[in-house]
Amino acid sequence: MAWKIFKWVEHEFVELGEKLAELGAEDVSRAAPRTDTSFLRKLPTREWGLEHCPALPYWADEHGDPDLKHVLAQIVKLGVRGQEGVSTAYHGLSNDYTIDGQTRDAYEFLYDLPRPGSKDKHPQGTPRPDRLTLQSPSDFTMSWTTYENVDDDSKDLGEKFAATLTDPATATELFWPTIANFGIGYNLLVLDKPDAKRAAQLERDFGAAWHKEGMASLLDEGLLYEIDMSVLDEVGGFTALDGAVRFTPATVTVLKQDKDSKELTPIAIRAWTKGGASHVYTGGDNAWLYALQAAKASITVWGIWLGHVYHWHIVTAAMQMAMFNTLPAGHKLYPLLEPQSQSLIDFDFTLMTHLWGQISPPTPVSSYVGLATLLDRFAAEDGGRSFFDDDPMAELAKRRLDAKDFTKVTPWDAYPVVGFLLDIWEITGDYVTAVVHEIYKTNDEVANDHDLHDWMKTAGHPDHGNVRGLPEKISTRDELAKILTSILYRVTVHGAGSMNPAVNPVLSFVSNYPPCLQRDDIPHPDEDVRATLLEYLPHTGTIGGMTTFYYTFVYSQPYTPLIPSGGVAADPYFPKSQPGCNQALFAYRTAISAFAGEYLIAWNKALDEIRGTTGAPPKYAENQAGQWPSSIEI
Repeated sequence: MAWKIFKWVEHEFVELGEKLAELGAEDVSRAAPRTDTSFLRKLPTREWGLEHCPALPYWADEHGDPDLKHVLAQIVKLGVRGQEGVSTAYHGLSNDYTIDGQTRDAYEFLYDLPRPGSKDKHPQGTPRPDRLTLQSPSDFTMSWTTYENVDDDSKDLGEKFAATLTDPATATELFWPTIANFGIGYNLLVLDKPDAKRAAQLERDFGAAWHKEGMASLLDEGLLYEIDMSVLDEVGGFTALDGAVRFTPATVTVLKQDKDSKELTPIAIRAWTKGGASHVYTGGDNAWLYALQAAKASITVWGIWLGHVYHWHIVTAAMQMAMFNTLPAGHKLYPLLEPQSQSLIDFDFTLMTHLWGQISPPTPVSSYVGLATLLDRFAAEDGGRSFFDDDPMAELAKRRLDAKDFTKVTPWDAYPVVGFLLDIWEITGDYVTAVVHEIYKTNDEVANDHDLHDWMKTAGHPDHGNVRGLPEKISTRDELAKILTSILYRVTVHGAGSMNPAVNPVLSFVSNYPPCLQRDDIPHPDEDVRATLLEYLPHTGTIGGMTTFYYTFVYSQPYTPLIPSGGVAADPYFPKSQPGCNQALFAYRTAISAFAGEYLIAWNKALDEIRGTTGAPPKYAENQAGQWPSSIEI
C-alpha cells in the first residue's frame, strides 16, 4: 500500500490553514455515513503480527490512502486547541524556581521558551532548563498555574504531596487515596482480590515478604488485595530525543485492608523488567520510597494507554469504523450514535502516525508500533479480551471486587472512582435504553434489522473491526441496548477527564502520577534512595510534557460540548417525530450536568481529608459541566 505520510506538523499553523482551505477541508470534523468517495480503512496490524488488537482505523481517500483533508484538519484543530490556554493557564506558569543554579519562571523550566506575554528573551543555560532534575520535591508545584489561583488554593496540598517523596509514612498513607479518589480520567479499576490460585503465585513471587507481612492470614480474612501491572514488563524504557531516559518497570503492589475503616495500605511491591533486575520491597526497606514511585509510574502508564486509550479510544474507534462502513445513511440508529462519534478516528490516527512526538504524553511507550504491541498483548490476556470485558460491572466481577467491601456509608465510598464510573454507566444506560425502546417498537424489529447485524459481524470480523465477543445476531431490544450502552458509555465517561478537578491539583503534581522514571536501574531494597530519588522522577521537560497533555483537556473548550451552551434542550439529536428520544437525551444531559456537581463535592471532600481541614471547593473547579465534550475529541 502506498502511504501518504507528510511532516505537516513542521509547518506553521497559518500555512496549514491555507493548505487546508485550498483542499476544501475547512471542516471535516463531522463524520458521516459511508458514501462513494468516503470510507474507512485500518492500519495493517494483523500483517504486523498483532492478531488481538482491535482495528486502528483512518478515513481513506478514493485510492484507499489516508485522507489528507482529515489529517490536515485534525492537526490544525489540535494546534488551535493547544493555543487556547496560552493567555490564561500557560501565562500563569509564572512562579519562580531555582534549579541547578538557574532561577527562572516555571514556563521556562518546562518548555525552554519565554513565557507567553512576558518580555523575557529565550532562556540561556547549560544544561537546558527543560532538561534538569528537580532540586526539591516542592518543585513539582511548577505545573500549578496561577490562573484562577490553582497554585494558591493548593499550597497546603503541595507540602503534603512533597512529603510523599521524603517521608515513607506519608507516602504509604497517601498511595491508595490518590488512586481511589482521583483516577477517573485513567479508568483506574486496577485493584484485584486474589483467589487461591493467584495467591499461590504471589507467595512464590514475593518469597520472604509473603510471610513477613502476614499475607496468608490477610488472604484468609479477605483483606488481601493487589494491583498487577505485569503487562508492562516488556515496555521497559528508551532514550528520548532530548537524551532523557523514559522507563517503567512492571510492578505488583500488594495491599492490606483495614476491616473497619476499609482503607487500603501497600505492604509490599515487586518491581522488575523483562530480562533485568527484580526486587521485592516492603515498608521497612531503605528503597521503599522508590518502590512506591515505581508502582505509581507503572499505574500511570497503564492508566494512560490501557485504562484510558484501549478501553475508551481503541475499541470505540473500531466499532465506529464498522458502523460508518455498514450502516446506510438514514439508518434509525444514526441520531443516537453519529452526534457522539466525531473526531475520535481522526485523532487516533493523527496521534499515532503524524504527531506522536508532539502530543503523546512522555511515557516509555516510544512509538505507535510500541503502543500497538502493548494494546495487542493486553487484548490477548486471559484467552482474548472481549467487548463486554471493558464494562465496569464486568471489570469488577473479574477482579472479584464487592461493593460491601468498599462501602463505609454510601456504596463504593472507600473506592470512589468505582462509584463515579458506575454512576456514568447508569446515566448512559438509562438514555440508551429509553431511545432503543422508542425507535424499535418490538423485539422483532431488532431481530429483522439486517444492517444492524452486518455492523456487528463487521465489527467482530478479524479482517475488519477485530472486536471479540460481539453477537452476530441481536434478538431483543434489551440485547441491543446493552451493546449500545457499552459504546456510548466509553464516549461519555471519557469526557469526565476534561473537568478541571480531574487534573488539578493531584495529577498536575506530577510525582503523584509520574508518566515515567528517568533512570532505568532498579535499586536494591537496602539502597538508601533519599539522596537520589529525584533523579528517578520526572525532570523539568517531562513535567512540561504532562502539563501540556493535561492543559489541552482542561484549558480548551470542546469542539462540541455534550451540554449545549443554550441548555440541555438545545440541539436535539432526534427528529420531532421522536419526542420521547429527545426527552431521554435531555434527561441524559441533565444527569451528566448533575454528576459534574456531585463529583466536585466528592473531590473536594477527598482533598479535605488529605489536608485534615474542611472548606468550600475552589472557584476554578466549579461549573465544569460545560467542559464535557459530546465525543472523544482528544
